[in-house]
Formats: sequence, C-alpha cells, structure tokens
Amino acid sequence: MLHPTHEQHFMKKIKSKKHGRRPSRQVLQSLYAQMTMEYAVFQFNKERLQRMIDEALDKKDLEQFQELTEEYNMLIGEYKNGKVISEQGYEIELDFDTK
Repeated sequence: MLHPTHEQHFMKKIKSKKHGRRPSRQVLQSLYAQMTMEYAVFQFNKERLQRMIDEALDKKDLEQFQELTEEYNMLIGEYKNGKVISEQGYEIELDFDTK
C-alpha cells in the first residue's frame, strides 16, 4: 500500500470514534483512495478554472471571466476549511491549498 513512513504519517492523521482500535487494511485503503480522489478532483478543477480564467482574460471576455471567477471562488470556498472523509467510524481531515 504505502511506504512504511508514509503509512505511519497517514495513521497519525486518522481519528477514530472507536478509540484504541487500529483500522483494518481495507479501511485504510478506502480512506487513502478517497483522500487521493478528493485531492485529485480539487487540483484538477482548480487548475482547469485558472486556465479558463486566463483564457477569458486573454480574449477580453468579461462575462465569461466573471462566471468562471464565481465558479472558482465557489470551489475555493468549498475546500478552504478542508474536508473530512470517513469510513466505518474512522475519519481523516484533509487540508487543501486554496491560495
């Protein structure tokens, strides 16, 4: 799954509602997959919107610029406080680069 040091770091971030129990390998893999997907979706959408905003500026298309900027701000707002993903009573808090 992960390199041992990455797995230790990952494990430190996991919070449990069932204190004292280590999550199963299946739960860890599910949390890791969800975490990877959240980061990938956020980064893809952020970069896509930034590129489209730049294109709207180049074209001097104020209407498209405003629409895309609003969509970008909504995306940043959705992720600025992070996200919590959970699986079978275990949670991990994710932080995103919203700058």
